[in-house]
Amino acid sequence: MATQKHFDAAAERLLGKTAYQGLLASGYSRADFCREIAQLAFIGHLPDSPSTQDDLVLIRQVAERLWKGAGVTGLDE
Repeated sequence: MATQKHFDAAAERLLGKTAYQGLLASGYSRADFCREIAQLAFIGHLPDSPSTQDDLVLIRQVAERLWKGAGVTGLDE
């Protein structure tokens, strides 16, 4: 299972460091990051990098557990 650090690193890569840090400072939760990334992916505004697809898989897994599963991230500490 992925850890919280894995999720946070994937979110930062997908959103960019500046945007990620700004959202984090504004109080974004992991559920909020899932929503933000989903919206950007839907309109095609995520940066393309070698890790983009792997990062999206992790974010999707967490989002599915949050939105359609038990309502928890399922991430290890």
